[in-house]
Amino acid sequence: MVSHSELKQLFCTADAVCFDVDSTVIREEGIDELARFCGVEDAVSEMTRRAMGGAVPFRAALTERLALIQPSREQVQRLLAEHPPHLTPGIRMFSLDLEEM
Repeated sequence: MVSHSELKQLFCTADAVCFDVDSTVIREEGIDELARFCGVEDAVSEMTRRAMGGAVPFRAALTERLALIQPSREQVQRLLAEHPPHLTPGIRMFSLDLEEM
């Protein structure tokens, strides 16, 4: 476990930082929201359940879920306009803390 100050230092000195933003930086699961918006929530939820259970590899599950949704750029833009993601409480403060370093 690292301290808050060590974590900030790590973020500020890293060449790159990569992490999953769904249910971390934002409260929503993006692919689930997109599936609901496009009317295929049940089928995508079933594939997600199978993937989370280890029955389907992540890459295959992602490919299958996107094939079920078949989102257009316009649908993604409408989803974001009509249902913008919500930041997880505290993430904005963490971002501001990093800017101060």
